[in-house]
Amino acid sequence: MKEVCRLLGIKQKTTTPYHPMCNGLVERFNATLKTCLRRLCSEQPQQWHRYINPLQFAYREVPQESKHFAPFELLYGRTVRGPMHILRELWTKEIEEPDVKSRYEYVLNLRERLDDTLKIAREELEKAQGRQKRYYDRTAKRRKFSVGEKV
Repeated sequence: MKEVCRLLGIKQKTTTPYHPMCNGLVERFNATLKTCLRRLCSEQPQQWHRYINPLQFAYREVPQESKHFAPFELLYGRTVRGPMHILRELWTKEIEEPDVKSRYEYVLNLRERLDDTLKIAREELEKAQGRQKRYYDRTAKRRKFSVGEKV
């Protein structure tokens, strides 16, 4: 696994077991998943396991506010062809034909799309972080500390 990570430029990080505060991103997603499950399973809580896959699909399909792209689109470089997309094709009778290309052309095109998408997502994330900072700074108080002062 170390060799795979090295080849892909991945830096693995480990966290302390049984210490969820170390992995805030995962905990945030788990909270979102639990909220959705609670709403969907209010009538039949014993059937919660039936909703996990559809919920994950829905989460990956919807664009995130901070990036303006869906997680699926950032990963695969295209929008997902989900149930709503298929229904729209059936209602409008406009079926999108995929471009037939060589593998080489497809890979080059995919790489270009992913690079463009990543650039836009980073810009949107920076804008969202700026908005969040301004929102936080409205109520935050600036404090000054001196050397030797107890904090």
